Amino acid sequence: MTNEEFEKKWTENRKEILTNNEEYQRIVQSYKSSGWIDYIIFIAGFVICENYTKTIINSVVLQYLLALIGMILIWLGYRLIKGLFDSKQTLEELEEKIKQQYKDSVGN
Repeated sequence: MTNEEFEKKWTENRKEILTNNEEYQRIVQSYKSSGWIDYIIFIAGFVICENYTKTIINSVVLQYLLALIGMILIWLGYRLIKGLFDSKQTLEELEEKIKQQYKDSVGN
């Protein structure tokens, strides 16, 4: 099988193959933020930043604006750390590995 033929076959079957791979689906799910801890971190980040900005700034509007920015930064930091600990591979690396396994199985 030539490389062009394989690429065509991979393009046709890619979605189905990746959907059936448990590890790939686990990593995809870890990218989504739907757990309770995500919302708790979001709210806690706002409360922490709001309390901290009260001691620095007198303007209520600026306090809430900075608290919102801080909340988002804390949440993004949490998502980054969670992503680092959840999986050792990125989706791209895992997809390359799955593609190579598929190429080996089709080539035989």
